[in-house]
Amino acid sequence: MGYSVIILMCMFLMFPSYSQADSVPGVCDYLIRAHVSIVSWPPIPPPPPHELVYDDGTAYWLTWGGLYRGSCFDPDEFCGGPMLGCIVESMEFWFYHHPDYPWDTSEFYAELWLGGTSAPLCEYDKTQLTATHYSPVSIIYTPSFELSEPFWGFVNLEMSAGGWPSLLGDNSPNFTGEARSFMSDDFIIWEPWIGGEASANLMDLENNSWGSIKGLFR
Repeated sequence: MGYSVIILMCMFLMFPSYSQADSVPGVCDYLIRAHVSIVSWPPIPPPPPHELVYDDGTAYWLTWGGLYRGSCFDPDEFCGGPMLGCIVESMEFWFYHHPDYPWDTSEFYAELWLGGTSAPLCEYDKTQLTATHYSPVSIIYTPSFELSEPFWGFVNLEMSAGGWPSLLGDNSPNFTGEARSFMSDDFIIWEPWIGGEASANLMDLENNSWGSIKGLFR
């Protein structure tokens, strides 16, 4: 009997991947990217990042939950040094049209706002765009917007009756360990977007070809 207990204890220690914690849903990120230039302090400015990205680069979930879905970007988290401001040149969004969950419209509003992680606070741009399946949908700002605070890029889905077009998201926390992608139904309460939950407006997708598809547009 004693040997059996020891063997069971060894098996538990050797295979920790079956713990309940590994299956608990967590905050994930939408596939929304900001293309920017950084205005830095002289005389030795840090190299400006070309793209601010919180997602892990792999499409895993598609979701049509929430009337507004977006990411809050803090340039300080990417800059690595003191800065004077951030010039937002464009935003990029990735969507997925699943045949079992057809869109009622491909039209949406891409919006750019100032604001921290609690909520967007000040609108800078609102432009109507057309979503496409599994390819980047971008808006180029002409002129660009020079901002000195965290900003939001999000999709406004007021033209849809059901939260479409469906946005893509990843399946892992970002490098900050904190929520950076949020959803809202009333533009007042913004909740972190949680991947991995079973619901009527979230599903996983096959992502084996994601790298090759994404590479076609780089």
